Amino acid sequence: MTGRTTRTRRTRTSLRAVVLAAVLAGGLTACGQDAPGRGRVLGAEERSVTVKPGERFSIPVRDNASVGDRWSLVDPRPDAAVVAEVDEVLDTPDGAEDADGAGGTRYYVFEAKGGGTTTITLFNCFRSLCDNPKTSDQNRTLLVRNTYTVTVR
Repeated sequence: MTGRTTRTRRTRTSLRAVVLAAVLAGGLTACGQDAPGRGRVLGAEERSVTVKPGERFSIPVRDNASVGDRWSLVDPRPDAAVVAEVDEVLDTPDGAEDADGAGGTRYYVFEAKGGGTTTITLFNCFRSLCDNPKTSDQNRTLLVRNTYTVTVR
């Protein structure tokens, strides 16, 4: 009986290892794939990207208008000869479209046009703090400005 029990444990352990490897490989592959219509999705900490003319890429930001998020593409605008803004899409979790307080991820989608380097700046004017000249320095830390460098080759 001992030999059979050991063999069963090894088989279960081996099966678990194979399943885990398959799941991890699938997850890693999915990270490198383009999102339909959005092209390559930049990672949360990724602030530069190199693409070819005609390629699409998107910049995701967490967005929840119900708590005061107001993201926008701000000046200086990207060089239109290098990249063009194609779309802006808000994805919300399934079933949360009509729920109060539900946020999601906003994707700013761009397409590479021609060779060169340019920057894209996204700004979150949280709860309209940037519109208030009396906003305290402490509250100004809630304002977020993300700048991305795009190189088209």
